[in-house]
Amino acid sequence: MIKLFRNIRKKLLEQGKTINYLKYAIGEIVLVVIGILIALQINNWNQQQQNSKQEKQLLQQLLIEYNSNLNQLSNKILLRREGINSAIMLLSYRDLENLDVQYDSINRHLSRLILRPTFDPELGVTTELTNSGKLYILSNEELRNKISAFPSSLNELKEEEMVIFNIIEERFTPFLIENFQVGRIMSEFLDDEQIRSKVSLMKSSEGKSIKEWFAKSDPKPLLKHPDFEDYISILISNTTYTNDQSVGVKLKIEEIISLIKKELTD
Repeated sequence: MIKLFRNIRKKLLEQGKTINYLKYAIGEIVLVVIGILIALQINNWNQQQQNSKQEKQLLQQLLIEYNSNLNQLSNKILLRREGINSAIMLLSYRDLENLDVQYDSINRHLSRLILRPTFDPELGVTTELTNSGKLYILSNEELRNKISAFPSSLNELKEEEMVIFNIIEERFTPFLIENFQVGRIMSEFLDDEQIRSKVSLMKSSEGKSIKEWFAKSDPKPLLKHPDFEDYISILISNTTYTNDQSVGVKLKIEEIISLIKKELTD
């Protein structure tokens, strides 16, 4: 084709048809430009198709990631609510005359109270997108912004979770060891299928309950101890605030999931 154009130009020059040659040369340039534009358009279309396919794959991965985070966080919120309810029940037991009847219940509520649920989100896809600069592949600007900001929104929640963790680990558990027997408290947790299902632990083996291996301890001195009420009030207050933070994070996750689903269905 190039040889053909060259022969035509040569023939026109030899015939002295300069004007025709110029017209032809301009036409040839126009054809080349059009060809380049068409090639660029095809390349852009191919790139758009590739980006669209990659975006869909990323959206599906993000949906799995944030659904998993939503399920985990919802369980942690329920666990904290169980802990708050148990704390309130323990306060109510202080006024009961016959505590022997409530012995197993006291241990069970204490086992729920000393749980330290923390939210450990899966952020593999999110981190990869932000660190690699591939967030631009997501066409929805609102979704990009929310995903980019999500990790930093966890900071306050993590701080509040650590406050509770430290209170239980460093202060409340030593207090229980000093003023009660924690063996039955821990065994109540192992027998508590409702709670254990939320923290994904193995089921206890059938047969004799592990709590029978531990001696009973009189709960009256613990429940009547003046510091016990203080610890309960501190844990209720901090757990409630932490759950408020968790609900805020949960709303952010739900917003992200909603945007992802919208993009996948459009």
